[in-house]
Amino acid sequence: MLLLRIFLLTCLSLALFQHVSFALLPRSPISLENNEYRGVLIAISDDVTENATLLERLKDVFTEASSSLFLATQQRSFFKEITILLPDTWSDSMTNIPAAGELFDAANIIVSNHENVGRETPYTNQFGSCGEEAEYIHLTDKFILDKQWTVDKYGDPAKVIVHEWGHLRWGLFDEYPKSQNEHFYLNEDREVEPTRCSKSVIGKEYDSSGKRCNINPRKGKWPKDDCRFEPISNNQATGSYMFASFLASVVEFCHSDVTGDLRSLHNAMAPNQQNIQCSYRSAWDVMLESEDFKNDNNPARQVIDTTPTFRVVKSSPLRIVLVLDVSASMRTNDRIGTLNQIATKYIRTTVPDGHFVGLVEFSTSSSITSYLAELRTSQSRDALAGLLPTAVNGVTSIGRGLESGVEVLENGEQVANGGIILLITDGQENRSPYIDEVKPTLVSKGVRVDTVALSDEADGKLFNLSTETGGIPFYYTEGNSSSGLNDALTATITMRLGGSQNVPIQLYSEKEAIPSGGKITGSTFIDSTIGKDSIFFFLWSTSGISVVVNRPNGGVIDSNSSEYNTNDAKKTVSVEVIGVAEPGEWLYEVTGPAQQVEISIQSVAKDNTQPIRVTTTTSHSLITETPAKTNIYAQVSRGYTPILKASVIATIERPNPHNPVDVQLRDNGAGADVVRDDGVYSGVFMDFVTATCPNCRYNIKVIAEDKDGRAEVPISITTSGVLPLNRVSPGYKTADQTEKVGQFSRVVSGGVIQAPVTIPTGDNFPPSRITDLRVVNASYDEQTITLAWTAPGNDFGRGTADEYDIRISREFHSISSNFTDGYRLTNQDIIDGDLKSPKTFGMDETFTVQVPEADENTTYYFSVWAWDEAGNEGEPSNVVSASIVLFVEDLDDVETTSEAPPEDFDMLPVIIGCSVAAAVVVCAVVVAVVVKIFCMGSEKPYTV
Repeated sequence: MLLLRIFLLTCLSLALFQHVSFALLPRSPISLENNEYRGVLIAISDDVTENATLLERLKDVFTEASSSLFLATQQRSFFKEITILLPDTWSDSMTNIPAAGELFDAANIIVSNHENVGRETPYTNQFGSCGEEAEYIHLTDKFILDKQWTVDKYGDPAKVIVHEWGHLRWGLFDEYPKSQNEHFYLNEDREVEPTRCSKSVIGKEYDSSGKRCNINPRKGKWPKDDCRFEPISNNQATGSYMFASFLASVVEFCHSDVTGDLRSLHNAMAPNQQNIQCSYRSAWDVMLESEDFKNDNNPARQVIDTTPTFRVVKSSPLRIVLVLDVSASMRTNDRIGTLNQIATKYIRTTVPDGHFVGLVEFSTSSSITSYLAELRTSQSRDALAGLLPTAVNGVTSIGRGLESGVEVLENGEQVANGGIILLITDGQENRSPYIDEVKPTLVSKGVRVDTVALSDEADGKLFNLSTETGGIPFYYTEGNSSSGLNDALTATITMRLGGSQNVPIQLYSEKEAIPSGGKITGSTFIDSTIGKDSIFFFLWSTSGISVVVNRPNGGVIDSNSSEYNTNDAKKTVSVEVIGVAEPGEWLYEVTGPAQQVEISIQSVAKDNTQPIRVTTTTSHSLITETPAKTNIYAQVSRGYTPILKASVIATIERPNPHNPVDVQLRDNGAGADVVRDDGVYSGVFMDFVTATCPNCRYNIKVIAEDKDGRAEVPISITTSGVLPLNRVSPGYKTADQTEKVGQFSRVVSGGVIQAPVTIPTGDNFPPSRITDLRVVNASYDEQTITLAWTAPGNDFGRGTADEYDIRISREFHSISSNFTDGYRLTNQDIIDGDLKSPKTFGMDETFTVQVPEADENTTYYFSVWAWDEAGNEGEPSNVVSASIVLFVEDLDDVETTSEAPPEDFDMLPVIIGCSVAAAVVVCAVVVAVVVKIFCMGSEKPYTV
């Protein structure tokens, strides 16, 4: 009896390369000079109980990690200076040194209570493309404290740190399989190989019951779904850290130098994320392109001692100085009145208790209105808000205001280091001292400057002032629907204290017009994670208004309620909900004379509850190249758990008189989005105006919500992070269970984009790269292969492409390195589908291709790209393969732990579709029972 088997497997997709992302709140800046990393910030969450042993173990682990890192980078880097930030609730016996600007939300490495995280595995918050620095490494107190548990589960904790540093610093990806069908692949000889890097890693395959599996790889016998490769402990492989850092022999990252150590040689055929995201490049190749090692930066040198120096500090309150423009131009559009309203809200409700705020106003000269005052009571807040300016006069000396801001921070023999100046101005500086004269002092003293460019006329130097001092730039367009000033001031707090329990979360922020003789209505959702200190703000512009708020339970709050407050002097109405607001949809109704009304709604997380939060980044905040574009990212999460299926839209307000543009952000793994269903929603903005303004600004506002109850969170996340020793254990398998989040809404500022470039006209953008090409079906009878992918759009992730170009080749390395080397298919080669009729971005495409006649054991490799009508071509997709293979095997020669084949089958001809290096792996086997020798089609439609 003869056995014929062929397998179908889809290959890993390549990722679209993007530029390094810019977080609105910069992470603690890490520098590498003379092989020494400085500026590393480790922050311990306030949910971790005070523990001196934890602090000492942190030092021990990172001291050992420094030595391992030095060896792994071939003597080119190690940790020299590390700061550990403790919660402010920890006693002075741990440290009495206050933080000098170090913030939990800016930490490079976070340590949280393992009981509150939802996952125990160390991981890196990474959502950019290959080579991009990630956000932070996340560890738990258990990982640090319970050394034996950590060693048993993950191996040497110091080597785990090096693995995660590869993600954080160099934008590397894991070299182990992430999905069910990526554990094995067929090599070019059609032998079943376990996914690993390097191929020098040896081991055995076991199923979940502990039995051997994949014991006959040379026969192409595909293992069962629960088969896993387990490296043996006495390996000789020296690579790689991104595969199995727990192996004692692993001391390097995989490289591509065939003249180097072959025990660390990169395995480009393995279906893993490093090959997906980095176009088959090795980890070391990617590292050598980073600023750390590019152009032979930080060459290898001998270092006797790689022990870091540790500085331990305790979280301290924010010290903020509002530096406000009161020059004559602030009279335009009653800017001073709007500033007074928003700054009042900021002082009274946005800044949490225990932080300090001072006031400076400037025009021709400057004056200190208030030195730093602690905001803890309603009386202290009202007193400070009462000092906000109302009168305007004079010209604009921004530098003078900045100098006074520093003076406030240094009052009482305090140091300015770590202080924040929040500068709001509408004009061009026209009186010395100028920004460039004062900036060196700000940098040397460690003062961060947040800036709000109030209107298009505001000075173009504000952006650089923020970025060069470690602050955050914002922009308020003054548009009829813009709430940018309120969003900016709120963001200066939420971006720095987002992890704190008592920071307000903004649910709604809009500016609307009351029509003549009419009213405006709207609503927001208060979800089950929030409800404390819920406040509805209504700011009018000309005449008094009347507000009614309807509770979800049918209750009504109006002017007769104790929760209703009117301030005619500030032109505001506020509704402060008593107690914890009940979850559900809250409605509001505003009536009054025709005018603009700004509405803002916020709430605070319930005690001991992880609230839903949204954070944003962009790939470019300063546009220096054309054609101009930037990726916008929004991470939606509940605690550290991603929220899936939310609706996320970024509204980009453009220079007047241009209308705002909405960009739908998607978590579909296509276009700008790198990973599907990770809670990071991505999109591309490219609608820059062709105006000649030298520093055109664009304000980003992100709205994330779920009105329909579709959003959900995974119940557990177990496969993200470093590879555990035992992958067969049920704990390693990805949980596919989710739970509903419930209706919610969030609004955050995405900061400002500045574009001092000339924007060309015309269609300058190609379709996005297809990253999920896969084989979904194979027909032996029809001799066809069915391919599928997500439509890439016309201009990156927007619109509809004009045409597809599908290539086929018999050589994987040929088509993967040079797309046009492949044979180009025409519609005559397509059984189902039309190359000239692509679908709109995000839709599913399916094409069935006629397989050519071939000799036995031939594999065909496919790749595709899209064109638009202007001739712009996208990048080639990932490469997938399909084979029609004849195996004639003697059953007596086949070792197996699975069931025997049916005895009444003399021969089983099977068609294989397999893909090498694909993001989504689909295995499909099409079996035809025949009684004659397998043969290919009699007519060869084309040659490859």
